[in-house]
Amino acid sequence: MSNEEQQDQSFKVTDKRLFSEDGQPRENVAERTQNQREPAGASASQLGGTPSTEPPPGTGARIDFPSYILSYYTQSLVLLGEVPNPYTNKKEEDLEAARHTVDILGMLQEKTKGNLSSEENQLLESVLYEVRMKYMAKINQIKLP
Repeated sequence: MSNEEQQDQSFKVTDKRLFSEDGQPRENVAERTQNQREPAGASASQLGGTPSTEPPPGTGARIDFPSYILSYYTQSLVLLGEVPNPYTNKKEEDLEAARHTVDILGMLQEKTKGNLSSEENQLLESVLYEVRMKYMAKINQIKLP
C-alpha cells in the first residue's frame, strides 16, 4: 500500500469521557451532553410536538424485596410444572432448574437473616416452604393432599 492509501484508511478516535485521567471535569462537557440529548438543530417544538412524558428506559418502578421473592416463586412454579410456561403456554417440568431456584431462595433466606421486616421474612418463609414441599412431591419424596 502506498502512503496515500494508508492515510485514507485511517480513523479518528474521539474521547467522550466526562473526566480527564486525573479526575478533573473536561471542558465543554455540559455543551456535549446537551447536544447528545437533542437531535442536531431540532427542539421538541420543531419536531412537531411536546417532549415525551415517558420515563427513560430503566427508570420504571423500582423492584422491592417482596416482588423479587415472588419472581423466584413464580419461576419455581413454572419449572415444577404447576403453572404454564408464559412463552409456550404449556406446563413443562425442569426439576433440576426448580431445585436450583429453591436453593437460591434458601440462600437468600440465610443471607438476609436479621435484615428483613417481619412481613418480608414471613413471605420468604412461606414461599420457601411451599416450593420445597412441591419439589419434594414432584420427586416422590412426600405425598401432598
